[in-house]
Amino acid sequence: METRGELGLDSGGFPLSKMSSSKVSKSTRFAIFGAAGLAFCGVLVETSMNVTFPTLMRQFHTSLNAVQWVTTAYLLAVAATMVVTAFMQRRLTWRLLVNIGGGAFVLGGVLCAMSTSLWLLLAGRIIQAVGTGFVMPLVFTQIMRQVPVDVQGRYTGTAGMLIALAPSLGPTYGGLVTQLASWRLIFWLTLPVGIVAWLITTMHITQPAAPEKRRFPSLQFILIIVALMALTWSLNSIGTTGFSFLNFWLPLLVTVVSLSVWVLVTQRSDQPLIDVDIFKNQMFSRAVSIYFCIQFVQIGLTFLLPNFTQLALGKNALMSGLMLLAGSLTSAGLSPLAGRLMDNNGIKQPARIGSLILLVATGCFAVSQLSIPLIVLLFVVFQIGFSLLFNNIMTFGLQQLPAHQLGDGNAIFNTLQQYAGSLGTTIMAALLATGSTLKPHGSSFVQTTAGTHLALWLGVVVTVVVCAIGFSLKDIAKN
Repeated sequence: METRGELGLDSGGFPLSKMSSSKVSKSTRFAIFGAAGLAFCGVLVETSMNVTFPTLMRQFHTSLNAVQWVTTAYLLAVAATMVVTAFMQRRLTWRLLVNIGGGAFVLGGVLCAMSTSLWLLLAGRIIQAVGTGFVMPLVFTQIMRQVPVDVQGRYTGTAGMLIALAPSLGPTYGGLVTQLASWRLIFWLTLPVGIVAWLITTMHITQPAAPEKRRFPSLQFILIIVALMALTWSLNSIGTTGFSFLNFWLPLLVTVVSLSVWVLVTQRSDQPLIDVDIFKNQMFSRAVSIYFCIQFVQIGLTFLLPNFTQLALGKNALMSGLMLLAGSLTSAGLSPLAGRLMDNNGIKQPARIGSLILLVATGCFAVSQLSIPLIVLLFVVFQIGFSLLFNNIMTFGLQQLPAHQLGDGNAIFNTLQQYAGSLGTTIMAALLATGSTLKPHGSSFVQTTAGTHLALWLGVVVTVVVCAIGFSLKDIAKN
């Protein structure tokens, strides 16, 4: 009997590689790691900007709620792009996708580096996000299509670790550059690296099957984008206009209606962007829920803690970035060990241990008088729990699917990973801004602390949900 590894589909809907030889051509290796390098640059500039918000607020004379769109808009645009990557990988040539991604990274980077207003900076960020959204899934599609089965894990782990290093280094890189020179150098310094990675990839990438002529399901795409944008707008308004009808309830209604219509249209389509029947699989749905929640909290913390450190504790951008480095590197180093733990013992052990560690860490964040040493310690603890869950829960979720739904599963995980980060940043920023409402006569320190602890308590609530779902997971035989 053939295994799912022999019959499955990658994120582009192609059959997984059937090769058994361990030989991988030099061109394939260059194309894979060139694309991984370009994706690394995209994620690096994404996370580097989180520590620059106080600087941007002063330079552009605007509020934190406005500046946080520098990250929120980026993540939202990446999520929107990843919705269509499975379709695009079958409809267009891979070289064209790489050229779109590389060109967008360069054009967006130049716009960001030369921006004279917040709106121009946002435009550059969105353009760069589109590039990252096209390139990152292509890294793993190449591995599943062009690397022999017996070494796919090695290539996936190496490329994945390269990309995972970006959020680990991002806050420190951004803080160092901002403190010593200018935040604009965040983009100028990454452009040469991104250009080299782009050229290497486009020179060596090959495609195992010709593109198919397929009609783009534009209505489905518009509906899902409207839903994502409306929900983000609704939640972002909490920190400025509160729960007003025009800015909160109306966009929320638009979200519900758009999602409902999207589900109906998708179910009746012979070429859906995403097969919504995939959510009928309970274990997959639980895995996706955990994945979304822990990404929401993790990205939310990487926004919240650096801004609290600068706005309340008076530290500089370099210090606020450095304090997250130990935790991020801990997570990157533990991820391979966490994967081995799941391989040997199933999902129950890492899910339960990881979710409990996350709950302890977020609980301590919420009840503590935060200082730099305590933030460093608690973030390390949090990242230990995160490493036990994040990659393992995605692997577990995909293992529950039949071969013909693997492409949809990959698209859902990739999209929700980015959108969870977008919502995490949006909501944490909104709650941080409510500190001035809670303590109208307090000092900046008092207001920032009040808003920070409110946001941290939300993290505790979300982590409780993670624990509840994590303890309900069952090891099920792979399809």
